Amino acid sequence: MDFLEDDEIDLDLPTVTDIDRDLFTKEVEKAGDISAACISFDVDDFLMNNNFQYMPLEDLIKDFSHLSQNMVHILMDKITNKYDDCLKFCEPYIDRDNESALDLQKAKMDVNQFIAQLDKLMHKDLARTRKVISETLDYVRKLDDFWHQLDDQARIPDMLALAKQLSKTLHMMCGTETLEETLCIELMAQLHSLVIRISSVLEGLSIINSTYVHHLQNEYHGLLQEFQISLKILTDRCLQDPKQYEKLSRALVSTLHQ
Repeated sequence: MDFLEDDEIDLDLPTVTDIDRDLFTKEVEKAGDISAACISFDVDDFLMNNNFQYMPLEDLIKDFSHLSQNMVHILMDKITNKYDDCLKFCEPYIDRDNESALDLQKAKMDVNQFIAQLDKLMHKDLARTRKVISETLDYVRKLDDFWHQLDDQARIPDMLALAKQLSKTLHMMCGTETLEETLCIELMAQLHSLVIRISSVLEGLSIINSTYVHHLQNEYHGLLQEFQISLKILTDRCLQDPKQYEKLSRALVSTLHQ
């Protein structure tokens, strides 16, 4: 058996039906009328028979939405265009005071008003709503940034107080005859970590021009100077006796290169 014979192999890809008015017109014609079509319409069969399962879901939804919008516009155009003809046709046969004529005229006014409101909604209100939403989101983001800044301001005094205690202790240890190497390394690491955190927070607050922020910045610079002095003293002590303070020397090199 030759599997390459053209008459035995069907390589045709399934064809997806175009989504348009004719597609639904055929469904109505098969059922006989609109009422019967609504009752007998099966969504699964409809999708499978037209090979819509081969379409991406987003494209399918987009095409049906587009068709639905077009049908709404077409329907509204037909209604408005036929009202005048209907009124002219009815005019010779009905009294001016007849409720039917008044109802037709009122219905026409309602339809025109609806179309005007729909147009306003689509072209003005939606654009205004988008603008309001965008401005609201910007406001919320700025408010969130503001709360973060307030939280940072509240945390800085505690961090500065702790850093000052560590710095004072480290500075006192620098003057001892024999350095407590392990303790110096631990104090130096914790103080260095705090200094980096405080610097990061103050950098975020630099856009705020306030006396309080300037005060915090001055305290930070004083702390930084004291820490640098301690590091210089420790460096000199390590250079004087590198063998005794080998671990401290490595910790100093690591800290100074960060």
